[in-house]
Amino acid sequence: MKKGDVLPLIKSEINEVERKPPKPHTEKTLLKVMETCGKKYEEKEEEQMMMAILSGFSIGTPATRAETIKKLKDAGYIKAKGKSLSCTDLGKILVETFPARELFDLEYTGRLEKTLSDIERKKFTKDDFLAMIEQFVIESVDKIKNDKVFGGPVTLEPLHTEPAGICPECGAPVVETARAFGCSGWKKGCKFAIWKDDRFITSLGKKVSYEMVKILLEHGKVGFRGCVSKRGNKFSAYFYYEKDEKTGRYNWRLEFIDTNPPQA
Repeated sequence: MKKGDVLPLIKSEINEVERKPPKPHTEKTLLKVMETCGKKYEEKEEEQMMMAILSGFSIGTPATRAETIKKLKDAGYIKAKGKSLSCTDLGKILVETFPARELFDLEYTGRLEKTLSDIERKKFTKDDFLAMIEQFVIESVDKIKNDKVFGGPVTLEPLHTEPAGICPECGAPVVETARAFGCSGWKKGCKFAIWKDDRFITSLGKKVSYEMVKILLEHGKVGFRGCVSKRGNKFSAYFYYEKDEKTGRYNWRLEFIDTNPPQA
């Protein structure tokens, strides 16, 4: 054959191939990914090379990896269904839009861990590592400040000077800040807070306001009408902000006002 030749078409066919997505991670497989920093190694590789990579090119330590996964769950970035773990909508949005991309780069994290290992082996100095981290933080903060979604000025002054109520934990006043209604006794260790961007409240089409928190702290519950469930149904309910004695965390509990409440 040469360029420009016209050849007869003898046979053609279209094949349909169905590919299955990768199986969701379990805590066990995710721990393995963190151990190898996402890299896959063949068994035929030399054991010495394998140990050298794994000793300094991983995320965290065996003692901290499980706690890291727990923090991701608590923050609402991942969720568990049975043994399977999956990324939540909040987690996906953060990964897709956060301007400091290196924080989500598995290999970048691995390189930091490798550098720490090199410091231990005197192949890298602590001062050089700190200088590198300082420069990274400066550049990342600039990116975040200039980002349209995450940037912009933050108002630190409270919108209401009067306390919204009394902290159910320690009895100190609950005050309003730019992002939350929190206990004024936080310096003494009290962590009670109701965040203005509370995911559960906003998912129902409502918002955390000064008046809402004031009623909640005074009466132990607050009523909402016109809440919208995930299925688009409207309902009314009383909201309770109650502490889970096992975990020490506060969670919302609903008491439907309607006689036939929808599935939220």
